[in-house]
Amino acid sequence: MILLLLKVSVVLALTLALTTTLRRASAALRHLICVCGLAGALILLVTLIAPSTSAAFRINALSVPATVRIARGAPALAASVLRALPWLWLAGTVLLLARIALGYWRVAQYVRDAGRAESMYADVSVPVVVGLKRAVILLPYSAAAWPAERIDAALRHERAHLRRGDLWTLLLSHMACAAYWFHPLVWMAAARMRLEQEQACDDAVVLSGFEPASYAEALLAAAQNLTTTRLTGCPMITPKTFRNRVARLLANGVPRVSSSTALRRAAIVFAGAVIAIGLLNGKQSADQDGAYRMGPGVSSPRLVYKVEPSYSDEARAAKLDGPVRISLIVGTDGLAHDINVVRSLGMGLDEKAVEAVQKWRFQPGTKDGQPVRVRAIIEVNFKLL
Repeated sequence: MILLLLKVSVVLALTLALTTTLRRASAALRHLICVCGLAGALILLVTLIAPSTSAAFRINALSVPATVRIARGAPALAASVLRALPWLWLAGTVLLLARIALGYWRVAQYVRDAGRAESMYADVSVPVVVGLKRAVILLPYSAAAWPAERIDAALRHERAHLRRGDLWTLLLSHMACAAYWFHPLVWMAAARMRLEQEQACDDAVVLSGFEPASYAEALLAAAQNLTTTRLTGCPMITPKTFRNRVARLLANGVPRVSSSTALRRAAIVFAGAVIAIGLLNGKQSADQDGAYRMGPGVSSPRLVYKVEPSYSDEARAAKLDGPVRISLIVGTDGLAHDINVVRSLGMGLDEKAVEAVQKWRFQPGTKDGQPVRVRAIIEVNFKLL
């Protein structure tokens, strides 16, 4: 988990650094970098959840319970906190995913009411495009009295969102924020993506022939009744991005377009960087100890004989339970070598776990059908019943 968060932090920090550095590039290019960064963070999480497609650092088949039947007491506080952290992470993610689902359910109601219309009037304060499977542009009721030029500006902006697929990249940012709800960098990257998204659509409006000053006036007029929308979509104006967008529209020499070739190259380069970060410690070649990590082409060892570890008197008296995580190399002889404790319980349980693992026997892992030394991490779970 720690390695995953370190990799994600590097990817997101690189994302924010690039978007800050490329100030003279187009908003579309910076938006693409943000999308790649958030997508990379999600991909790294998927590789952790699916160990068969990544450089797995745990052999679940070797997670062996060691049961000692004594009266159950309160576990050590530190061990309890460590065991609770993944569940706390999951709980926060589930809550945010539920909130996202509720937002899209509300959107579905509006889209259903719209029928087959491209746009409709609704109870919104500013124009907004909503809907994934079938998108609809919602205009505030007050837009019925707007001049034609302001309505034209609003429709051009929201149609630009549709052409760019921004509703889908918005969903991607929501998923990334839900997956890493506790990580400040993911929220910063998502906010930066939204800013670049709106600026890219502003550029699309200007490039379509709309005069920048007139478009800025349309934004100012629409902002007079601006309130925070509860719908999940791409509104024409948000309070956090309004000032920057107007200032940028009126600035001279702002780059407003990037060639498709430049966008593809940027995406390929950034994707390569994310892949390189994700593969750290996951190369399918032998390390300096001649050991491989599990992954494509390398099969995991299989436990064929085990000795149950015993409880230490000190841990028994303290009523301590939990897992001891051990790093080792399973040799071609089927024995455990280079044994090290990487997650300790203390009170003699680490030593008891190592003592037992030294007596275990494995069927060696293989690479290309030949037995090889395989590095792995296993857990010995001490449980109080």
